[in-house]
Amino acid sequence: MDLSGFVNRKKKSIQQQALMLKELASNPRDMGTLCPSSAALASEMAGALSRSVIKRGACVEIGAGTGPVTAALLDRGVPRERLVVIEKSPALAECLAKRFPGVDVKCRGAEEMGECLAGYPPVSAIISSLPFRSLPEDVSHAIMSEADRVLSFGGIFVQFTYALLGEMPFIPSGFRKVRSRFVLLNIPPAKVEVFLKPRRRGAVTD
Repeated sequence: MDLSGFVNRKKKSIQQQALMLKELASNPRDMGTLCPSSAALASEMAGALSRSVIKRGACVEIGAGTGPVTAALLDRGVPRERLVVIEKSPALAECLAKRFPGVDVKCRGAEEMGECLAGYPPVSAIISSLPFRSLPEDVSHAIMSEADRVLSFGGIFVQFTYALLGEMPFIPSGFRKVRSRFVLLNIPPAKVEVFLKPRRRGAVTD
């Protein structure tokens, strides 16, 4: 057993948890949770991206926190040069930039994601960990309007929620739910939902 590696991983985990708690105390509505996403939840979210989706365009992660989903996306095969991570908190954005060199980390609000994508190919996936139910309603609407604007036809939107029952609010009317799965190995248990932005009628498929 690599004891030094284990100790370093535990130390980083404690540091990330402490940073989450500090940010929660400062911005409770923006954070929405006490704990970073578990490995099981992060894997479920990244697993929603098929190989064809990954190859087709850029991937945008919004509300990345300390980066558990970012790590899972990279493990899934998303190229660093086509992954844009948007995190509003300066402290968390700095943490992400240090943890994932080569990944484009933007310290911006998710409602500004279009401004973060200059020079990137069309967006084939948006992966969100934002707590839409706790954000101000106008902010949630602005974020989802921007997501609808930047996401390519045939692209997917991935969102997790702690509300295990009911439908996710603020989803654009043109999006179609294609998957919904529970992740019990998380604190608290969560649900991952995947939405497709259907292709325009008559569009050529891949």
